[in-house]
Amino acid sequence: MTYPSRYKDAQVEILGEPGTARQLTAGSASSNTVLTTTTRRISIRAVGADIRFSVGAGAQTANGNTSNFIANGERLDFAIPLGAQIAVIRDGTVNGTLELTELI
Repeated sequence: MTYPSRYKDAQVEILGEPGTARQLTAGSASSNTVLTTTTRRISIRAVGADIRFSVGAGAQTANGNTSNFIANGERLDFAIPLGAQIAVIRDGTVNGTLELTELI
């Protein structure tokens, strides 16, 4: 891949190609989802509500007050460990959906 001359010495990390797509319901209780074992990055977007989430190796539990936050309509991208799992819960009283794309 050719980059403009000002980037010739830069290290560029490609985010990844879209893999499995998931819709995770963020309700009043934390729900855990196992991701594809070879996934190294994810892209997430909150739809319909603010959402709390926890992602890491092994089973996860999201806390509605202290877990990582994503605002309704916001998109975030993360590098994750192999074999990761993600848990979601709503932030507030409105259920929402966390749209998640595994990047390979």
